Amino acid sequence: MISLILILATSVVWQEDFAETSSVIQQLYDYHVEIIYQDGRVRLTANPPFEGFASAWLYIDGDTVFSDSDALVIRIKGNENPVRVRYFFRKAACKEYYAGESIITASKELHDVKIPLKHAALLSGTEFPAALTPGLDPIFFLFIENAAPGEFEIEIDQISVVRHPPKAEER
Repeated sequence: MISLILILATSVVWQEDFAETSSVIQQLYDYHVEIIYQDGRVRLTANPPFEGFASAWLYIDGDTVFSDSDALVIRIKGNENPVRVRYFFRKAACKEYYAGESIITASKELHDVKIPLKHAALLSGTEFPAALTPGLDPIFFLFIENAAPGEFEIEIDQISVVRHPPKAEER
């Protein structure tokens, strides 16, 4: 008889809690996104039909190593609008980025959305997104954008990357 044991323990590889003095999230180029830090959260608002595309981003610089077993977890709420989450990361000693995208819903209640990094594909032959941070060599970029026309308003409490140990099998 084979029984599977799932190890539910996770470890946090990286985490961003938004403090009043934090300025980690930036708007992308000429896009119009209002970024407000309040009560340990960050609120992003835009009106894309009138102000253009909404895109805010952040990056991680450091010695963190990412793998396919990691997952991006965003604690978010909003006006039930679809949100595009794009992420770019480097694995171990890889010079090129892996890229992934997910469309999530920012419901009216604060909830965790988990996005596995294993669906990312190798992004070769481009200087994006590294060109956004000249002189730096970030290992992770995260873009949070509107995925549909209309009012864009979300609130993010926490962003983290968690590592799940591989599933163990016991006989």
